[in-house]
Amino acid sequence: MATAASESASFRVYAYPTVWRLVGGLCVAISRASLPYIGIGVLLSEGPLPLVVLLRALFVCALLPAVAARLIERACAADVEVHAEALVIRGRGLRMEIPRTAVAALLPWTVPLPGAGFALRLQSGRRFSYGLQVADPTPLLSSFAESAGIEAGRVAARHPTLVYAHARHSGKPRRWYHLLFKFGLFALLPTGVWFYAHQHIAYGGLLGQYYLEGLGPYLKTFAISWSLTAIYLLLYASAWRAAGEGIALFVAWRAPTHAATARRAVEIVCRVAYYIGVPVLVLMPFLA
Repeated sequence: MATAASESASFRVYAYPTVWRLVGGLCVAISRASLPYIGIGVLLSEGPLPLVVLLRALFVCALLPAVAARLIERACAADVEVHAEALVIRGRGLRMEIPRTAVAALLPWTVPLPGAGFALRLQSGRRFSYGLQVADPTPLLSSFAESAGIEAGRVAARHPTLVYAHARHSGKPRRWYHLLFKFGLFALLPTGVWFYAHQHIAYGGLLGQYYLEGLGPYLKTFAISWSLTAIYLLLYASAWRAAGEGIALFVAWRAPTHAATARRAVEIVCRVAYYIGVPVLVLMPFLA
């Protein structure tokens, strides 16, 4: 977030030493790639996988790497102050001041992992020892150019990975309650259909298990069905998201001026595939 000032501005960044950027990027890549991979495993399995197997796979392959990446990110949190004569980077145990005349170029990361960012190349030819990751690099790079006179900021802002990051963060931010609705509340709809069908097939009626075994087993069956449905929806959405992000990044590389349009199209397709595609897929066996 930028804080306007008459002569300077401050931005929250993540200042990664090279090694920790590699470790964090690897954790992010594993976490994100694991969801489509697990989804493929579910599709290729001979029968339904037990809930405990899916939970274990998600915990080990997706959650643990994501948590590790987040911890590394938090440890590398810093603020960049852009002054007319210098850049000041402040973080945990870190305070460095770089004269603006010492900055020769900004080198955007070709692979946006663990996020979009760039390195500073100094006039000496060396790279600054910390790479800077920013959720949306455009405001920071504009401040480099306007406040500090570092014209390389305008050039770097046109790099495909930074154009991609700007387009990605130009929309409304996703909150935790969006995920709760998407994978929790919305999952009740297909859960209800499948639970209803299961109760009729296995017990002869919607309340068959309740009458035969009691409330506890009945609610346990519903909870398992709901949990499995939420996981299936997560895997399904991750496949669409992976494809969409790949397309958005490809467009940013091939036609940067259309990156924002591609981003809007990706978001629309992902929503339609989820909120309309899921009900269609659930009802298809019953309508055939």
